[in-house]
Amino acid sequence: MNQFGPATHKLIAHALIQHEGNYLLIKRSTIKRGKPNVYPEFFDIPGGGVERFETPREAAVRESLEETGLPVLLDRLLHEDSQLDKAKGIVFTRLVYEAKIVGELTGITLDPEEHTEFRWISHLSDISDEKIVLYLHDLIPEKGHLI
Repeated sequence: MNQFGPATHKLIAHALIQHEGNYLLIKRSTIKRGKPNVYPEFFDIPGGGVERFETPREAAVRESLEETGLPVLLDRLLHEDSQLDKAKGIVFTRLVYEAKIVGELTGITLDPEEHTEFRWISHLSDISDEKIVLYLHDLIPEKGHLI
């Protein structure tokens, strides 16, 4: 326990979807369900909070389907990080799984309340003029570098 009292924990699960050598990124909306969005207009990957009685893997699959319309199959855990938001008294822990599309890619359906566009990229340099959430720098290679 610290001076702010006990911190609560929030688990977030994401899927890094790969298809034919490219990674799917989705751009966060400015306003989400009537409130300012976290990291507005930043490119991110599908993901969100793990719900009660749900595993992180189940959450990553659910969030991918909800946010893109794509059913995915998860492979290995690629990334973990945690951050303390002192103002909220919450420790956020993010898990990112490698994901592949189940079946054929038929199209992507975004919820405009959450995301405004998507892009398939092979390297971060493909969108160097855009805002990108920081943790993606650990997951997607820069041009000429392998991760």
